[in-house]
Amino acid sequence: MAKKIKKVSFMSKCFSKFLVCIVLLLGILIALKTSPSLRENLYKYVFKDNFSFGQVNTVYEKLFGASLPFTGTEQTALVSSAKIEYDEASDYKDGAMLKVSENYVIPVIKSGIVVFAGEKDGYGNTVVVQQGDGIEVWYANIKDIKVSMYDYLKAGDIVGEVDGTKLYLVFTKEGEILDYKKYI
Repeated sequence: MAKKIKKVSFMSKCFSKFLVCIVLLLGILIALKTSPSLRENLYKYVFKDNFSFGQVNTVYEKLFGASLPFTGTEQTALVSSAKIEYDEASDYKDGAMLKVSENYVIPVIKSGIVVFAGEKDGYGNTVVVQQGDGIEVWYANIKDIKVSMYDYLKAGDIVGEVDGTKLYLVFTKEGEILDYKKYI
């Protein structure tokens, strides 16, 4: 006797994920309503401390897969090697100044979420990427920023092109400056 294999449709997968999210949300809301200490701790952690969206995204993708279940909607992106190629490095303010080739395209070192894209004093156009390990990397002195806020970037994606031959990098974690020599 042959068994019938039931094929799960795309819509039923989406619907089941949606129901799981609703149940989790309602459970969290009920717990927050009944426990003031839990509510205070959550507010402190999310609103006052440095909350890492990159880490949440990494855990979510491990457990559930891609955040958007749609297939065939991927956009093409500029990609390079994830290693930054430079001639020399020196200290600059809170991080490093790397001497790179003219019009060098800047690759993302590790996957993460763009949490800032704009002008920073002393650095010029800057993109801050919060990686899955909680480290924020500032890529600065960019001629033309190619990413937007809240874009999820994978290692090797391009954030922009260096303005001249100087690339500034800063590495921070939970508000503390890290030694750039460990990361480049």
